[in-house]
Amino acid sequence: MNRRQILWSFLLGIIATLLSIFFLDRPIAAFAQSAGGRDSVLLQQGTTWLEVASGFPIDRNLVTYLLAGAALLLFISKSTRPLAWMILFVATTHVVTRLTAGTLKNVFHRLRPFEVIQAGNWDWKFFGEHGSSFPSGHAAHFWGLFFPIAFLFPRYRFVFAILPVFISIARVGVNDHWFSDVIASISIASVITLLFIWIFRMQQTTGEVRQKPKPMREVANE
Repeated sequence: MNRRQILWSFLLGIIATLLSIFFLDRPIAAFAQSAGGRDSVLLQQGTTWLEVASGFPIDRNLVTYLLAGAALLLFISKSTRPLAWMILFVATTHVVTRLTAGTLKNVFHRLRPFEVIQAGNWDWKFFGEHGSSFPSGHAAHFWGLFFPIAFLFPRYRFVFAILPVFISIARVGVNDHWFSDVIASISIASVITLLFIWIFRMQQTTGEVRQKPKPMREVANE
């Protein structure tokens, strides 16, 4: 993904978030409830497996710690410093995305869909006394990794998108999050990625492996 595509992701995400809050959240949550999405083994177990793979049982920021540690080690050698900067860019974007989403949860205090359904009161209001639905922390975690990596390696962006797309569908499908919750996390991840692209002055890679030139002696003997 290039800067323009990431910017469009942010702008469209903001628009989709607002539209979803007023028009889409309730019918999508009602459909997930009627379809028995909360009992889906695929969505529940898939989320659990991704949590384990991301180190959630140990620490929700484990991925960031590992990336930052790898970057520090790679800074030791001058030859690996370009890679170190790339990894540090991903780690920084990821942790700031997660922290931003976590902070906003404590601002909006939005009830989760299953909580609203249990209460029998379809209330979409944000500011309340309790609740931690908006925005989605899981979506922020995986989209916060996707955007910086997809920027660095745009050729493989569709492969990288599989996990964040699945987790977004899963969180909405089991009624742990409203549709606008995950869209908002996408917007947050995209704009923070743009910010750190500018701060780090990051450039995209081609994904191609360049062969080392042959010595002139070998060329002469061919």
